[in-house]
Amino acid sequence: MNLIELKKISKSYKTNIGSFEILKNINFKIDKKKSIFLFGPSGCGKSTLLNIITGLDVPDKGSILYEGKAVKENHMELLKKDIGIIFQDHYLISELNVIDNIKLKHQNISEINEILNYFKIDDLKLKFPNQLSNGQKQRVCVARAMVSRPKLLIADEPTSYLDRENADLVINLILDACKNFDLSTVIASHDISFKSNFDYSYTIESNSLIKC
Repeated sequence: MNLIELKKISKSYKTNIGSFEILKNINFKIDKKKSIFLFGPSGCGKSTLLNIITGLDVPDKGSILYEGKAVKENHMELLKKDIGIIFQDHYLISELNVIDNIKLKHQNISEINEILNYFKIDDLKLKFPNQLSNGQKQRVCVARAMVSRPKLLIADEPTSYLDRENADLVINLILDACKNFDLSTVIASHDISFKSNFDYSYTIESNSLIKC
């Protein structure tokens, strides 16, 4: 069964030299408990597509279905409950330690401790972002995105600031956790070497989504 379905989604942006079309008549299905890899170079439309899925952006045309029901253009209510997001940047507040950063999203301390234990980073909970390596910061971000047990996890270039060892670790961490918690996931990256780890893979070419 589809968790989210996008139908004939189009999106353009206005610039000082005219309108720039980034997505055109995109049809995209995210099945429950499946992993999807979205590949393509910077600027091809990956982030735009992810932002439309999460409700951080709205399409010019098309419709979005969530568990078979049409959702409003701005479906931020799903973001709080059913969608976890891992951004390219960690967006951790420097003045807060790890556990307080996660509390901004989810206030249940026992569940926060549970997810920190699951990812084996409970020893970091009282540390501040400037005391963490890039790999540790991204693992905290994975924990933060999953602490509320969402149905869908979205990650936009989650390994762009990581070396190969930590990049592989984070991708495997996300995919293993999604399997263990029965989540769907869509991960966007310009690194095609991750493709074989996923159930499905797509790329964006000439404003269109292509299965690859």
